[in-house]
Amino acid sequence: MCGILVAFNKKEKIDDSACRRAFSNLMWRGPDSSFSFVWEDRLFYGQSILSITGEPIGAKGSHLESKSGRYHLLFNGEIYNFLSLKKQFLDNMPDFDLRYGTDTEVLVNLHEVLTPEQVQTQLDGMFSYVIFDSLKRRIFVSRDVQGEKSLFIYEDSNWLVISSEIKPIITLVPDISIDYQALRDYFRTRHLMLFERTVYRGIRNLMPGHLETFDLDSFKWSTTRRLKLKDWIDPQRYKDNINRSTGSLIDELDDILNKCTSEMVPKERKYAVVVSGGVDSSLLAHYFVTNHKPVKLIAVNHVGKDLISCDLTGFEITLGQNIETIEIDMSTYSKEISRCQNVCGGPLYSHSFVPQSIQSARVQASGCRVLIGGEGGDEFFGGYDSYLRCIGANGVFSPSPYTAHQIPKVIFSKDDPTLLEQVLKNIWTESLNAYSFVENEQERTLLAAMYCDASYQLPAVGLRGADFMSMMWGIETRSVYVRKPIVQFALNLPLQLKVDIKGREAPLLRTKPLLKKLFLRYFPKELLVEKQGFSGFPNESALYLGDPSDYKAVRHLEIKKESLPAALRDRDSVWKLINVEYFLRDTCS
Repeated sequence: MCGILVAFNKKEKIDDSACRRAFSNLMWRGPDSSFSFVWEDRLFYGQSILSITGEPIGAKGSHLESKSGRYHLLFNGEIYNFLSLKKQFLDNMPDFDLRYGTDTEVLVNLHEVLTPEQVQTQLDGMFSYVIFDSLKRRIFVSRDVQGEKSLFIYEDSNWLVISSEIKPIITLVPDISIDYQALRDYFRTRHLMLFERTVYRGIRNLMPGHLETFDLDSFKWSTTRRLKLKDWIDPQRYKDNINRSTGSLIDELDDILNKCTSEMVPKERKYAVVVSGGVDSSLLAHYFVTNHKPVKLIAVNHVGKDLISCDLTGFEITLGQNIETIEIDMSTYSKEISRCQNVCGGPLYSHSFVPQSIQSARVQASGCRVLIGGEGGDEFFGGYDSYLRCIGANGVFSPSPYTAHQIPKVIFSKDDPTLLEQVLKNIWTESLNAYSFVENEQERTLLAAMYCDASYQLPAVGLRGADFMSMMWGIETRSVYVRKPIVQFALNLPLQLKVDIKGREAPLLRTKPLLKKLFLRYFPKELLVEKQGFSGFPNESALYLGDPSDYKAVRHLEIKKESLPAALRDRDSVWKLINVEYFLRDTCS
């Protein structure tokens, strides 16, 4: 994992010292080393490095450059199939050798033999990267289709800035203003989910699967490719799976998980695995403990709230390894909010970010470099109870509460949600089209709801939390359930193996039945319990903020005070007010 910063001044010589100050905000993402260069006095590009694959430190940045010197790479992520790509495309390249053993060397040199579009489709991994083509004077920016690694872009008449996080952009261009409509739109979605927008005007989020090109002479962008998860849906494979036995599909998933977990073990680096007591993380822990023995199993317990992680004895017995449980109380939780928001460059995308940060800090303190997590299991395998309540729904928005349009409980004096509403309609149309071959309307609607959550909610919330909250402590999170082979498997599963809408399964198997049946191969049935969902202390954090009617959020978002009593009776609205208030108090003098 690494931090990326690119700054291009369209009009004059770049201020190298200012760029380096901005770049310093990314040092926690790459505590092992960092490199920066200036090209033709106008283009700054820098990378901080957390060394996980190979030994790049001695390269002093040379591993970021292709053999011919034409291509220069800034890369955040891991390419799990880099050795097979080397064998397929690079072994016959004159004078090429994997001198430092890194996936970075393979990725940059693939551009010597393949087009940027071809490179993107070959990769199995998590990534965002910038490629500078010094011959054609172009910059390519790319992001994985699962959306694990974020990349933010700002542009005005003077600047183009590309960064792994928002804060370096704000540091370099400090007069960028807050987009208060974006904050209002937060009250219309379950979590902070703005898609291409951010809470700052002019800063956009490169969408998952996008490959875009910027010409350094014309200053013009072009979208080169837009990969989507629906590109991995195969109607014939889906139909074939309908006729297969559940047992054979469980066997296939077992083999895929076993292979993927083996490939994701960091070589010669200590690592930890999350074991929350839920199906997703516990099943992954089985594969890692059985085959590769992590240094640490770790969990979080919100004192007095978590009904599962408060006692993980049964999992310790089954896995044969102790689980370190971090106790988090209300005070600890509340004190961490501002630090997490500083990394996010805005309000928290979800209240789950706080325990993720605290957990990553403990992992770092233990000497580990990598944390294995279970993000994506619910979205791809049908784990949310809300999917059972989507039956019969098919309007202009997704019926899933995670990507639905919600009517805010607060009333704004000034408000224009048109843009958000149109995006929500568009993604729901895309999701329905992804499963247009499914004839049964009810099945198509539910599959589309899960697809919508996986394509848009997961990258914006769950995966961003895994990235930001671990990287702020110099830890790389690897999310097994969003590996390409697993996602391809899950997207082509028939509905009845994701959600049991006909009531044929036992109550505990009505959501993600296939994954749970695999879980029961390795864990006693007593450990399969009803999903708790996230707890924590988000709303209790209001204790430190005073009277809500005096909140900066009320003034800056132009909230009508007479609407506050109703909003304060709604749990979700209370957290959103708290989240925005913490951000505005730290940001607005």
